[in-house]
Order: sequence, then structure tokens, then C-alpha cells
Amino acid sequence: MSDPLLIFTPSGRRGSFPPGTIVLDAARSLGVDIDSVCGGRGICGRCQIRPMTGTFAKHGIESAAGHLSAPGAIEADYERTRAPLMADCRLACAATLQGDLVADVPPESQVHRQVVRK
Repeated sequence: MSDPLLIFTPSGRRGSFPPGTIVLDAARSLGVDIDSVCGGRGICGRCQIRPMTGTFAKHGIESAAGHLSAPGAIEADYERTRAPLMADCRLACAATLQGDLVADVPPESQVHRQVVRK
């Protein structure tokens, strides 16, 4: 069986990683634009991603929230002591890959946000 495929939107960057790979580490290895000023310690909350669910025929995969590890102590501590996560989001520094996944990187989590100038 091959390693799970991880695809990031909107960049479209993709790669296969062994189960248990931290999503932020996978993103960094692919050059995906995810902010993390705390260095991946679960303190800043800037690395939030939104796991997408459903069948993605374009990519040939079935993506589900269960293809990430269950929320653990790092995310619980972040929500308890700092702020709630955005709707349906996970911390990329705390979630590990368990199966094929499409993960959206919201604009709030991107380092280089698009700037429109007039």
C-alpha cells in the first residue's frame, strides 16, 4: 500500500507522506505557504488548515476529516487558553496525516496574502 497523498489548496501542491507525518512538516517540505510564528509548538494558532471532505475525482482521492489524527492535547490547550479555532479547522502543527487528504489553507493562515492594489 502506498503512502497517503496530501494535497493543499489553493496552491495545488501535493505529495505522498508516511502515516503519522505532521501536516505542517509536509507543507514545509512542499513549499506550501502556511504561517507558523511559534515554530510549530501550537501556541500562535496561525497554521490552521481546513480538512476537506468528499470525493475529489480531479485528484483521484477520497478525503475525510478522519484522515487526520484526532484532536489532541495541543489543540485542546490552544482553544482553552488562547482562542477558538476557525470553523472546521485544525492546527497543522498538531494534526498528523492518516490517509489521503485535501487540506485548504485559509487566507488567514497564509504567510504571503494576496494584495490587490488599485
